[in-house]
Amino acid sequence: MPMPAPAGKGVAVEDRENPALVEAADPALAELFELTHVISELKATTREGVISEVVKAVAQRGLVSDARWLETALTERERMVPTAMPNGVAFLHARHRAAEKFPKQFLFLARSGKGVAFGSPDERPTQLFFLLALRKDMAHLRWLARLSWICRNRTTVANLLKVPGAEEIARALRLAVEELPGNLKQR
Repeated sequence: MPMPAPAGKGVAVEDRENPALVEAADPALAELFELTHVISELKATTREGVISEVVKAVAQRGLVSDARWLETALTERERMVPTAMPNGVAFLHARHRAAEKFPKQFLFLARSGKGVAFGSPDERPTQLFFLLALRKDMAHLRWLARLSWICRNRTTVANLLKVPGAEEIARALRLAVEELPGNLKQR
């Protein structure tokens, strides 16, 4: 008989073999991302400003129950190791999952036309900021892998940056998710 995983250590072995539980631990984009989860033009010009503006937006949309906690968690995570990657993208997330802080899991995307110095290894400005707020570590890692794959493609990033508004940004992201390779597709 498979041993369950220790409390707080992810999905138990027998759960990984149950397709219904794996699917529940891997939410579809439609469950995480809505048109209202987009800021098409950030006003912030600093790392702290980006975090503050994004947290304020998710709080206004009722996506977080404790905005102060989220802002502190994101700021501390960025101080520890910046989440900015080459190609002008950052993946904001708290260091530890805190499911109780989020009425529902979500993915949020904010865009800066000019870009912000965010600690990217290539030292270029960051223009796309994805905020991941997923309840399960496995779901967080799968979506981080998907978004990383999507944002490796310069054409996709350029498209996310050039489309005019939130609706077009959301459409471009959905299309990019549909075009993921087999091992990153939804099961």
